[in-house]
Amino acid sequence: MIHHLSVAARDPKAVADFFAELIDGVSVDFPPNPGSFMVFKADGHGTAIEIYPAGSVMAPNGDPGAVFLTRPTEVVERTPTHFAISVDRDAAAIRKMAEAHGWDCFVCDRGGHFHVVEVWIENAWLVEALPPAFAAEYLDFANAVSRMGDPTTALEDHAPQARTLERV
Repeated sequence: MIHHLSVAARDPKAVADFFAELIDGVSVDFPPNPGSFMVFKADGHGTAIEIYPAGSVMAPNGDPGAVFLTRPTEVVERTPTHFAISVDRDAAAIRKMAEAHGWDCFVCDRGGHFHVVEVWIENAWLVEALPPAFAAEYLDFANAVSRMGDPTTALEDHAPQARTLERV
């Protein structure tokens, strides 16, 4: 189980407030990295999302633990890193929240296995929101894969989109 994860944003407060609303959680300052916020959901699992200012990086620091460093950011950086999160909102409500921020939002079918609501945070990086019905689809799929005799074949029908091989 993943208990928390971190992401970077140009406007960490706005992104933290979005996630707090999305998951019915709370947003608090995160002093170890000034300008950062942490969103907690009281779900008994310690679910949390840390939102750092764009340009933040973590570096090893031996026994005292990782330190935060800042590098310049000149452009919005896209990344393959993303996550899916179960939420208690329907797709229309999620879309309305994203649109209020001016962010792209799409309901997508993942190879006929399950659906997600793609929210493009700051139109730069992806979070997949799973309303209850979509979460049930995802869990059915994930559980089926884990029970397969040869799970390496689970995604064979997930053909890449035509644009997947484009160079940017």
